[in-house]
Amino acid sequence: MNIIRNIFYAILLGVSMAACLSQQDEATTASGVTEPTEKATPGNNSNASAAIPAPANFKIKGKQVGTVKIGMLVTELRNNVPAGMAITDTTLTQEGQQSTAYILRPEGSDKGLLVEQRCQQECQVWRISVLSQNYKTAKGLGVGSKYGELQNAYKISSVSFEEGNVVAVAPEAGMSFIMDHGQLADQQLNNISATTLPANTVVKKVLVY
Repeated sequence: MNIIRNIFYAILLGVSMAACLSQQDEATTASGVTEPTEKATPGNNSNASAAIPAPANFKIKGKQVGTVKIGMLVTELRNNVPAGMAITDTTLTQEGQQSTAYILRPEGSDKGLLVEQRCQQECQVWRISVLSQNYKTAKGLGVGSKYGELQNAYKISSVSFEEGNVVAVAPEAGMSFIMDHGQLADQQLNNISATTLPANTVVKKVLVY
C-alpha cells in the first residue's frame, strides 16, 4: 500500500509541476520579445525635461552648428549635450557600409541635427546635416528658405543633380544646400545649374562641413 501511495503522490506532483511550467511558457509567449529601443541622452541639467534650449544652439555658422563643431571629438559631443537637448545614436548606410551617427535635437522635437563621424584613432565630427527650420545662419537662412535668398546672401559656386539630390554649393560659407526638387521636371533636372534653378526652389537640408 505504501508503494502504491508513493507512486500516486509522485504522479500528482509531476502533473502539478507540468501545469506550472506550461503557465510560465504561455506567459513568455504572450509577452513576446521586447525589441531594443533607442535611448536619448538628455542635456546636462538637473531639470532637463523642462529646460528650453538657448538660442545659441540654433545658430549655423562656418564649420559649426550650435555647440557642434566640425572636427570635435565625438566623446566631447556626447558628454556636453546642451540643456533642453537630447542625443540619440543612429545607423547610416552609405555605399553599402554601415556607420554610427548621432541625432541631436530639442527634447520633444522630431527634427534637429544629424551628426556624422569619421574615425581613425579617435572619432571626430565630420559633417552636420541641419534638418529643422529652427536653425538659421547669421543671415537668417536655413531649411525652408528659397534659392533666390541664397543667391542674394552667398556666392553659389555650382548647382548640380547628384545621387537624387539637387545640391547648391556655397564653399566660402562652408555649406551646401539640398534643395526640394519635387516640382522640377526631368528635363530641368538634367540641365540644372546655378543659373537655371528656379528662385522659388526651397531648401530642405543644410550641410555644414
